[in-house]
Amino acid sequence: MLVPHIPYNRAETVQSYAARLSLIHTGQRASRLLEDCGVKPARFGIGHVEEIARFAEAAGVEIGVLLGGTIRALSRHNSFRDEDVSRQFLSPRVRQFCPHCLREDGPASKWHHRIVWCFSSIPICQRHGATLVELDDDAGDIGEAVEHAGGLEAAEALTQRAEGGRHLAWLHRRLDMVPDTGWLDGQTLEQVLNASEMLGIVLEHGQDIRPVKLPRMERSRSLEIGFRIYEQGSDAVYAALGDIRRKASATAVHAGPLAMYGPLYDWLDRRSQLIAPGPIRDILREHILDHDAYMQGEKLLGEVVTERRLHSVKSLALTLKVDRRRMSRLLQKLGLVPEGATDGESGRLVFPVAEVEQLVGDYETAIPLAEVPEYVGGTQSQTLALYRAGILPAVIPADAPGAVRGVIFARRVLNDLLARIGALPLLENGHQGRALTIAEACQRHGGRTDDLTRAVLLREIPGYRISGEPRLHGLRVFVSDILATRQVDVVGGGVP
Repeated sequence: MLVPHIPYNRAETVQSYAARLSLIHTGQRASRLLEDCGVKPARFGIGHVEEIARFAEAAGVEIGVLLGGTIRALSRHNSFRDEDVSRQFLSPRVRQFCPHCLREDGPASKWHHRIVWCFSSIPICQRHGATLVELDDDAGDIGEAVEHAGGLEAAEALTQRAEGGRHLAWLHRRLDMVPDTGWLDGQTLEQVLNASEMLGIVLEHGQDIRPVKLPRMERSRSLEIGFRIYEQGSDAVYAALGDIRRKASATAVHAGPLAMYGPLYDWLDRRSQLIAPGPIRDILREHILDHDAYMQGEKLLGEVVTERRLHSVKSLALTLKVDRRRMSRLLQKLGLVPEGATDGESGRLVFPVAEVEQLVGDYETAIPLAEVPEYVGGTQSQTLALYRAGILPAVIPADAPGAVRGVIFARRVLNDLLARIGALPLLENGHQGRALTIAEACQRHGGRTDDLTRAVLLREIPGYRISGEPRLHGLRVFVSDILATRQVDVVGGGVP
């Protein structure tokens, strides 16, 4: 064991501790001491557990304590305290430092390379409220970093006043092993900081920004903005995504999630495959599915869409095999699209499946006009009269008045007609001779089939049905009832 014993500072990296001990015991860089202790410097530098254990034994420190300050370099990424992290996000190499902290440490043999300086997204020293000195090239230890900066005094002159904010305070608490009390507890350091940064960047700079082009202090400001939202939980994040979407300048019908959410979507879709991004991906996926029309089986952010939630005019037109512009006009008639909306305006609208599923269901089980007479038990002329009068509305109305080509009817509409006939009272046997069919009543006493049928179904004129299945041809009326109704119209000032 090395004598005298030099305690380890839990705020520093294990490489920093080795560098301090080497300066005190050998006056040289860390590799000399490590070799004297039987530790391979290269393997120690990448956090190999066996080498850390040998060094811990020589330094008189528990292995678990030193592993808490070890950033391990694995084949594809790094690891810190059992959390997978990307190499760019967290590295044991010295990239930046606070010269004011080093001044407080004392002579070079007491300089500590803090773990918090290893996070690329943290360019501020919370203790001194100053920017960290950034190096052009990574240094092997803190002494080398100060040399690259031109000395401690020159490095101090490079710093500027800066406030760390809530995200930096949170990071210090996590590094100090203070447990979280909110939803951040189950997320890794990288998941929280990266999600906060990307959320803040898009909120502040829009969908067209390239994050790598932003100055590091501007990115830090965006990180703080995003973190203040992110720490509040998933509902706050979802609401912020709504703000981002509303600010999007994309207006094209085919504008996708990349145009709506910018680099946030790009990061979650393509640039976060190695390190899981955390719950932000699921939140964005839900937000997209709640605002854009995706069909079942499509892939979104790495997962297959299990059910359609929304329809666009285009997707609905494709589903129903109807021209898109005609579908737009139909939806205007249904009140789902604003009257007079342009193709571009209607193309960007989406509709909850629940609102249009009846239309889709009606279409899928529809009955052509030619088959309707047999279905309802009427004649072709009766069916046409009811259709033109609106008593039997078509699933998709014809473009021209009186057009019948390709007209189809929802099965539920026809069943409703038959149910209304079935609800009429049965004609008693003794009165069947005096009762007339709808057609007979119109032929003998004037009137239109559609008008009389409507009056019977609305109970304006008493109507009856013969026994058996409810059918249109089974409707019966009495002349006396028709004449009585006309007399009431005359007395009331109506037209007989």
